[in-house]
Amino acid sequence: MTGNGAESAQYIPLGGERVYAMSYLSPAPRAWVLLCGPFPSDRLISLAAWAKWGRALARNGVSAVRFDYRGTGESTGRFVEIDLDSWMRDVEGVFDWAAARSGGLPVVIHGLGLGGLLAEKVFAAGRGDGLLMWSPPAQARDVLRQGLMVRLSMDMLLYRAGERRSAKDYIQDLKSGRPVQIDGYDWSGALWASGERLALDEPYRAPGEGTEPGTGRPWRHAVLDDGWSPLIKSRSTLRAMNPRSAAVPPAPLNRDFDGLFAPHVSWILETARAKAERHA
Repeated sequence: MTGNGAESAQYIPLGGERVYAMSYLSPAPRAWVLLCGPFPSDRLISLAAWAKWGRALARNGVSAVRFDYRGTGESTGRFVEIDLDSWMRDVEGVFDWAAARSGGLPVVIHGLGLGGLLAEKVFAAGRGDGLLMWSPPAQARDVLRQGLMVRLSMDMLLYRAGERRSAKDYIQDLKSGRPVQIDGYDWSGALWASGERLALDEPYRAPGEGTEPGTGRPWRHAVLDDGWSPLIKSRSTLRAMNPRSAAVPPAPLNRDFDGLFAPHVSWILETARAKAERHA
């Protein structure tokens, strides 16, 4: 373990690999939060803001843990051997690891982008005292198809018209078991197939808040707009990634996120208080 007391990094053995986790520890926490990050190709854009969120939580009485899915970031494993079911098991494993260290405090599962979808599936299966999602996709295939569009955009820059492949060509490769390189990652057919079948459950699909019948566990689905880029990819960012576009992302890379963070910190603390009252 390394760190300065407030932040510590460690590797967690999971699925025959080592999952890298970073903890942001509050000196007197009232709750814990597991941070499930976005699809790996979005990690480069969102990581700094995601780390700011972990530190903001720790300053406000909430210990947080973020991690890199197997085959990505600082975790071990080969991306080409990974699918979304593997990453869901990572969420489960790191949640169990964090819960064991929480001292019985409430543990909220929070996901950004694709991480929101993975968090919802784990929450719906019974883990966690609350669920917070920021801009989760309704279906995982939406995220994968967006990545495929980035590959097609780069092909427009690199190849002449007669040399370019179509989306249908790449999808056929994946379905036939041939890896396709997208954003520096070798996508597998298993990744594509798992994305085709993974979707948000009802009633979590619509933005808003609610509680799970029977348990009373709360959930929140919030949609982040372009104003919160680069925590999420804004529409202008996506346009700028198109070689034929002259659009430049107007959002600053080092923006102040306090306006976004504060109400969600309050919601997490309220979730912890409500749990304490239910078990009083």
